[in-house]
Amino acid sequence: MTEPIIVLKFGGSVLQSAETLPLVVHEIYRWRRSGFAVVAVVSALAGTTDALLEETRRISTRASSEVVAALVSSGEWEAAGRLGVALDRAGVTCAIRSASALHLRAEGDPLDSNPLSLDCGRLRAALRDCGVVVLPGYIAESAAGDQVLLGRGGSDLTALFIAQRLGAACRLVKDVAGLYEWDPAEQGPAPRRFVAADYSDALGTDGSVIQHKAIRFARDQGLTFELGAWGEDSATRIGRCAAQLEKECVPPSPWRVSILGLGTVGEGVRQLLEGMPGRFQIQEAAVRRVDRRSQCRFAVDGDPIAVASRATDVVVEAMGGLDPALPAISAALQRGIPVVSANKAVLAAHGPALEATAQQHQTRLLGSAAVGGAVPCLEHVGAVPPGAEITDLQAVLNGTSNFVLDRLEAGASWDTAVCEAQEAGLAERDPQRDLSGQDAADKLVLLHHRLTGRWITGEDVRCVPLEEFRAKRGSGSAARVIRQVARLTRDGDRWQASVLPTALTPDHPLARLRNEENGMVISSGARWWVVRGKGAGRWPTAEAVVADLLELQRRWSRESKAERLRSIPRRPNESRRLKLP
Repeated sequence: MTEPIIVLKFGGSVLQSAETLPLVVHEIYRWRRSGFAVVAVVSALAGTTDALLEETRRISTRASSEVVAALVSSGEWEAAGRLGVALDRAGVTCAIRSASALHLRAEGDPLDSNPLSLDCGRLRAALRDCGVVVLPGYIAESAAGDQVLLGRGGSDLTALFIAQRLGAACRLVKDVAGLYEWDPAEQGPAPRRFVAADYSDALGTDGSVIQHKAIRFARDQGLTFELGAWGEDSATRIGRCAAQLEKECVPPSPWRVSILGLGTVGEGVRQLLEGMPGRFQIQEAAVRRVDRRSQCRFAVDGDPIAVASRATDVVVEAMGGLDPALPAISAALQRGIPVVSANKAVLAAHGPALEATAQQHQTRLLGSAAVGGAVPCLEHVGAVPPGAEITDLQAVLNGTSNFVLDRLEAGASWDTAVCEAQEAGLAERDPQRDLSGQDAADKLVLLHHRLTGRWITGEDVRCVPLEEFRAKRGSGSAARVIRQVARLTRDGDRWQASVLPTALTPDHPLARLRNEENGMVISSGARWWVVRGKGAGRWPTAEAVVADLLELQRRWSRESKAERLRSIPRRPNESRRLKLP
C-alpha cells in the first residue's frame, strides 16, 4: 500500500556543518513516524558551493559550464552521503538516488537549467522499499547525459518539481519558522510571521530565503507548499491565498530534562539533547556511580526516584528493568510530569496502572522506543487510514534474535552466533529474554494496546523459544528463511497473539530484514503497509526517545497556543487557525 509522500528540502541554513546532521535526521524521522514516505532533497553544507566555485575559478577561468557543474555538484553529493550515514546510525532505512537514476532531466544553461521530466515510477519504487529517499538537490541531467545545475538555490526548485510530479506535500525546511514581515535578525520590534502568503508575497523577498525561480515554478503550476523550521508544526503556507499574519508569537523556552540512567540508551539521549540547546537543557541525571560523573555539566544523583520526584519539565527513563524504574516513573507521573520511556518490560507489565496514573494527574507517558527501536511500529499502527480495518499484523521485534538467525544461516554455531551478538552490543550477558521470545512478547502487548485500546499480558502471548529453530527449519523448505515473528491475528472480536520461529518465503518483507533490523507488516484486506529499520543499539533507541520528546513539545505548543487564542477577541467570520495539509 502506498503511503502519503512528503518532500522535505534541507538547505545550507540548516545543513550548517556535519554537526547539524542529527537535526535533519530528527525532522525526517518525525515525518516517517507520522506515516509518510519521505523524499529528502539536500543542498551542500553551508559555504561548500561558494568554495567549489572559487576553486574552479582558481584552477581555470575558461572551464566549460558542464565541467563547472560536475565539480560544483559534488557538494550536494557529499551532503547526501553524510546524511545517509547519519540516518543509518539512527536506524532509519534510506536509499540515496541520483538525478540520473531517477531520470530527472533538464534543459537550458548548464548552470541554470529548467527541469523537464522525472521517472516517478522509479522514485515510488524506492520509497516503497525504504520509506526514505535522499536526493542531492540542485542537480539534473541533460539530454546528452551531462550533469547540469538548476541555478543558485536550485534545491528549492528540485523539491518543488518533485512534489508537483508526485502529487506530494512539500516543505522547505529552513533556519526560520516561515516568512516574516521583515528580517527577524534586524534590530527593533519583532516582525510577525505569515501563516499564509501569496506567491507575490514570497517574490517580494530578496531571494535569500526562497529561490525566486522556484516560487515562479510553483505559481505557474498552482502548487501550494510550506516554509518552516525543523521540528516545528507552524510554517508559512505559500500558494494562491490571501496573506494572513500570526496574531502572536511567543518564543519557546528550553525544556528542563531529567534523565534516569546514563547507560547505552541514556548516554545517546544525552548527546542528542546537547545538540539542541535551544529546545532542551539537561537538568539532572540519575546514575549508578556518581563519582564517575563529576565532570557532567548537570547535576547527578544516585537515587532515580528522588530525581524523578523533583521539579522538571520531562523525565526520560532509560534504566530498563522493573525496579527502580517502576516507582521512579510513578513518582514523576504523580507530580504531573510527563515521562518518556524505552522500557518495554515495565510498560508491558504495568501499563494499565501507569496509564491510569498519567490520566489522573493530567500528564502523558510515551514509549515509542520500547517497540522496534527506530522503527515507528506504534505510530504506524495508529496512522492506518480511517476505514482500513487491520486484520493481521506480523513483525520482527527483536534485533538480537534476527542477528543470531542471520549468523546461523551463514553457518555459525549457536554459541558463536550468540557470542557475536553480545560482542556487537546487541545482546545482554544473559540473552534468554530475547531468544525465548519474551522480549518480543512484551512489545506485542504494547502493539495490541495501541491497536485495540485494551491490555493483555505477556502470559496471553504464545511463545516458542528460538532454540526450536532447527526443528522448524527441518519441517520446511530449504529455500525458506527463518524469522522470529511476533503476530497479532484477528479472530472474530479477539486477537490471537504469538511469537514463533516462522519459515518465510525469501520475498516476504520480514525475510529481507538483516542483522539487527526490525520490521512490521500491517494487513487490511488486500492492502498492506511495511515499515522497517534498526531495532537495537544506542542510536536507534535514542532517536525514538528524542522523537517522543519533540512530539511532546509540539503537543504542548499546540495546546498552549489554542488556549491563548481562545482568549483573543476575533472579528466575525475570522478563522482562528489555518489548517495545514
